Amino acid sequence: MTFGRGVKQGHCLSPTLFNLYSEYLNMEALEGFGDFRTGGKVIRNEKYADDLLLLAKKEAVLQGMGERQNKTGRCYGMEINVKKTKVMRMSRQPSPIQIQIYENSQRIWNI
Repeated sequence: MTFGRGVKQGHCLSPTLFNLYSEYLNMEALEGFGDFRTGGKVIRNEKYADDLLLLAKKEAVLQGMGERQNKTGRCYGMEINVKKTKVMRMSRQPSPIQIQIYENSQRIWNI
């Protein structure tokens, strides 16, 4: 007997399984990060459906979060969709921000 993985697109279990899967992936990937506080609580990420928002006060922290998210995601069989990935800086003094993710010493995406 052979077992595949996943469920068909549109299946009612799909969002639930994705949420469970992504919750453990994010807990593992983002452990140790967390300088973004609101209401006295550390917030590392927010999720909506299959979208993930990473929050950080410093560019270097966000860079590390992205790298760890990419590395851990690959271990879980998931990949970042580069075409849908964006970086937004919220600041009174806007300046450019550049996040790069490397895999085996090669830059795989640059935002």
